[in-house]
Amino acid sequence: MIVTISRMYGASALAVSRLVAEKLGYRLVDEQLPVVAAWRLGTSADVVQTATERPRGFGERVLQGLSGGVPEAAQPPAEDDVPAETRRAIEEAVREEAASGNAVIVGRMAGAILRERSDVVRVFVHAPPAWRAEHVAESLGVDLAAARAEIARIDEARRAYAREGYRVTWGDPRNYDLVVDTSRFGVEGSAEIVVTAVRAAGG
Repeated sequence: MIVTISRMYGASALAVSRLVAEKLGYRLVDEQLPVVAAWRLGTSADVVQTATERPRGFGERVLQGLSGGVPEAAQPPAEDDVPAETRRAIEEAVREEAASGNAVIVGRMAGAILRERSDVVRVFVHAPPAWRAEHVAESLGVDLAAARAEIARIDEARRAYAREGYRVTWGDPRNYDLVVDTSRFGVEGSAEIVVTAVRAAGG
């Protein structure tokens, strides 16, 4: 069984994912995905991470559309801010990990990439903005304003990556089998909910 964890930034999803993997005895697949994708591309994991979690501004889109000269100026900017080869490398890494079975895969739109598989439980972990801001501020040692700004930046990047790369609405409950609020159930309780769902699905 494969468990994919999509998440709002600051909702403690990684802690939940670690506990889910531990309770189920599954592999946790998180930071290795950018590493594998980077190896395929001949670049660094930081480049892959940045490409999928930094939204480009309107000005950058316009400049990209104008970069080819006057004839292309009338063409709309490319819809996908993440290079196609980067996205393909990530998809290959996700499918490769899933092929080994029994894994908890965090982020990278794994739920959408593996949508054709019947052995996948797709989870979305979220929490209210104020709760996430306090959590991020404490974790990073910054004030609430900086935490809110970082949350908005990363959430928007993930939303754009889902929309532009996979034509899905990030966070829409219809795209997941289970949606869990960590502010209500805590890390332990949220992990237990996910584990119960996976076992009910045959995992």
